[in-house]
Amino acid sequence: MQARDVYLSQLTQGPKQFLIPIFQRTYSWEEPHCEQLYNDILKGGGNPDAETHFTGSIVLIVSHQTSASIPQWLVIDGQQRLTTVSLMMAALVKRATELGLEQVAMTPLAAIRGYYLVNEYGQGDAAYKLLLTKADKDTLCSLLDNKHLQENASQNVRANFDYFCDQLKDPETIEQIYKGFQKLKVVEVVLQQNHDDPQAIFESLNSTGVDLSQADLIRNYVLMRQEYQKQTQLYLDYWYPMERLFGSEGSQRFDRFMQDFLTLETGSNTLLRSNDVYSTFKDWFARQLEECSVEYALDRMLCLARFHSAYMFGTEREPKLAEAFKRLRTLAEVVSPTVIRLYEAHQAAPDNARPSLTLNEFELALQHLESYLLRRQVCAMQTRSLGNLFANLAQQISLEKPLETLEVGLARFKRNSRFPSDVEFREALVTHDIYSLRIKKFLLDSLENDSKEKIDTSSFSIEHVLPQNEHLRPEWKDMLGDNWQEIHQTWLHRLGNLTLTGYNSEYSDGSFEEKKTTKNGFNESPLRLNRFIANQSEWNEKKIKERGEKLADKALKIWKPLKVDEKLVAKYALKERRDRSEQYRLSEVFSQKNFVLLETLKERVLQLDPEISPIVSSNNLTFYTLSPFLQAVPRSGHVGVIMAVEMEDIDSELAGLVQTTSDWSYIRNGSLTGVYGWIYSEDDIDRLMPAVQQAYEQALS
Repeated sequence: MQARDVYLSQLTQGPKQFLIPIFQRTYSWEEPHCEQLYNDILKGGGNPDAETHFTGSIVLIVSHQTSASIPQWLVIDGQQRLTTVSLMMAALVKRATELGLEQVAMTPLAAIRGYYLVNEYGQGDAAYKLLLTKADKDTLCSLLDNKHLQENASQNVRANFDYFCDQLKDPETIEQIYKGFQKLKVVEVVLQQNHDDPQAIFESLNSTGVDLSQADLIRNYVLMRQEYQKQTQLYLDYWYPMERLFGSEGSQRFDRFMQDFLTLETGSNTLLRSNDVYSTFKDWFARQLEECSVEYALDRMLCLARFHSAYMFGTEREPKLAEAFKRLRTLAEVVSPTVIRLYEAHQAAPDNARPSLTLNEFELALQHLESYLLRRQVCAMQTRSLGNLFANLAQQISLEKPLETLEVGLARFKRNSRFPSDVEFREALVTHDIYSLRIKKFLLDSLENDSKEKIDTSSFSIEHVLPQNEHLRPEWKDMLGDNWQEIHQTWLHRLGNLTLTGYNSEYSDGSFEEKKTTKNGFNESPLRLNRFIANQSEWNEKKIKERGEKLADKALKIWKPLKVDEKLVAKYALKERRDRSEQYRLSEVFSQKNFVLLETLKERVLQLDPEISPIVSSNNLTFYTLSPFLQAVPRSGHVGVIMAVEMEDIDSELAGLVQTTSDWSYIRNGSLTGVYGWIYSEDDIDRLMPAVQQAYEQALS
């Protein structure tokens, strides 16, 4: 790496061209940036004592496309400054020409143009000192050639050029700016091919990515090390299609996608933190290049980006999936890692094999997720760690059996993460404060439109049949009875008292009769939600509860419970235990003497059924069918065994050999309940095997 202080005017003079790599972010400076630079240059030009003004660094690396006549340099860092100064000098030449000036500070206009803007003998693109990318390129070239700008011209390039033209109003200002420009100094950093790491230097000069998005850093990391032609090819084939998916909010959307992508690719059971995206990506990408090509890695990113976009940004074309995605996004966007994994299973394999997740199965899977999310919100269950929860669920989904593994994964959530039961859900619908929920409008709209004949309720608002105003009119107090205040406080925000209407302001705090009979009142409402209300002659605690229960019954049919065979869930749980068991060795958990006894015990137990699974943990050995029935725990000089069978079920001749675990307040290293026995020798194993068999047979029943 070579670095030197140099006047910017020196840097650009002579036949040369500065290329902005196609993957670099587009020109992004706006008027405040231009104003600051303009004022600094104007001040320097007006101060005869100021010799130089430092304006940052320009990092360059020689291009492989360099010819003998016009050397080309790739701009690794400094695009914004170079472009802005070029726009200022282009505006200076234009305004000087319009004012009839032939020279500025004794420098002919043609020389200024040739020194700093164009290569006089260059052909085609080689005619320009600075070659930008995409719309920026065409706009800057048109300005330099004094051509009419196209409708899709770069907004920033056009606006900043116009800004400088507006500032350069007179010959004195033009001359002062030109003098100030000649005092601009930069640090020119020239990197050596195959020696310097351009990405590392780029990060260092940008304070490890300050003001750069994760998208900028990752794109540069992937493409900057490639040759110029390959940069262009990789960008056009893979990166540009991703940018189009993420639209105008590209950087923010890309950052969110990379959290999902790397969570899935690294097998993480928690959602990757946004601050860890770039460092994690570099590790992932390095591992990819050890096993495959850069094209393969980028193709993987593009594939999952399409799935992410289909869910998050509404780009799905299949109507059924598009509607299901929209509903799910309303409840939570952090479901995206799970949806991406399901989407991957829904796509046919490259060899045209059938997808492992059909369209109907995909819809059912999304219905499970919607039901899970909505039930939990209605039941006021914890939602803080949903991102981690769905990252974990995504890792449990098998591409071979996606629907089954999703259902099992949901069924295995316990305690605060569990899938709410019908009893819990119905009770919450009837008795909880529904109006305080973020999803209240979604809930009511879904109850209304669970039909082929749907009504657009997007412009409707939520109406309390019993008004919110605590100063109820006499008609309401009479209808509610003596304890009207308690009834109002208790039932106001419950589901039975909430509905949708387009005439909320008209209803106001009117009496029940007025709300029914006024023009467009409940009696005339086309909404199914309001039919029950229209058929009532009074509105009190009994009617609110009755309607709430009817709506709750309907909700149970829309957001169905999860029904998974308990044996299937146990089968997956057992497989997970087997996998975990592989990290432990019996010889490490038990002493040498006990190890010999355990090997004998294991041999005898497997004679009952070779499909029995012995699972080793850090402190015991447990035998499973689908559920545990026998557990061996280490003891000094012997092995303790717990058999999952109750004392009253033990054959009478065995009663003297065992004790009930209920007599023990705590059994060290043991988790089963039933009866407890002791093994000091192989004879003890023989004596206890009938009890072991009883426990095994009960586990099968």
